[in-house]
Amino acid sequence: MKKLATAIAITAALAAAATYQYLHASTDPHQSALQSKLHAVEKTLSETQNDLLRYTTFTQYLEVTKKAISGRTKFLAARIDRNYVHVEHINRSALGIKSDATIILNYAVEYAVGYDLSPESFSVSGDATGITVTLKKPELVASPAIGAISHEIPGKGLFIDEKEQVIALQQRLITAAEKQGNAISMEEAVIALCERKLGEFLRDFLAKQPNVRAIPTITFAYR
Repeated sequence: MKKLATAIAITAALAAAATYQYLHASTDPHQSALQSKLHAVEKTLSETQNDLLRYTTFTQYLEVTKKAISGRTKFLAARIDRNYVHVEHINRSALGIKSDATIILNYAVEYAVGYDLSPESFSVSGDATGITVTLKKPELVASPAIGAISHEIPGKGLFIDEKEQVIALQQRLITAAEKQGNAISMEEAVIALCERKLGEFLRDFLAKQPNVRAIPTITFAYR
C-alpha cells in the first residue's frame, strides 16, 4: 500500500511537470485557457489523492499499536460480576444418633477476563480493508475477587459446629470461583465484551495518531 501510494504520487508529479512545461512553451490563448483548466484538475487530483491516503494511514501505525497494548492485559480486562447461592447439607452421627444441618451461603464474585497481551502471544495486521488482531481466546487474568458474603443456617443439628462449617466453606470459595471463572471466560457474551473493550482502545489510540482520518473495521481471529 505504501509503495502504491508513492508510485501514484511520483506519477502525478511527473505528469504535472510535463504538462506545465508543454503549456508554457505555447503562447496560444486557447492553450492558456487549457493550462488553467489542467492546473485546476491537477490540484483537485492531488487533494483527492491526499484525502484518500489519509483513510489508510492507520496501516503505518500497526507496529506502534501493538506496542501500545502489549502488557496491558489487566488494564484492558472486562469485569464480570456474578452472584451465587451455595447450599450445604451436613450430616453427622455420634453414639448412634444422627444429626444434620443446612447452611446457605450467599456471595458475590468479580471476575477479570481478558486477553494474553504479552508481545509474543498476539499479532496486529492490516491493509486498506481493515485491521485484524490474532490472539488466544479470553481467559481469567487475575484471581477472582470474592465479596459480600453472608450466610443463613435454617436448620441446626447436634454435634455440628455451624460457624466452623461456614469458615470451611468460605475457604473453598476461591477454588470454586476459579472453576466458574474458566467457564465464564468461554461464554459468547463475555468474549464479545472482551472484543469490544480491546476494540474501543484500538480505535481510540489510532484516532489520535497524525493524519489518520478514518478507522476501519477491527476483527479478531483466534488461534
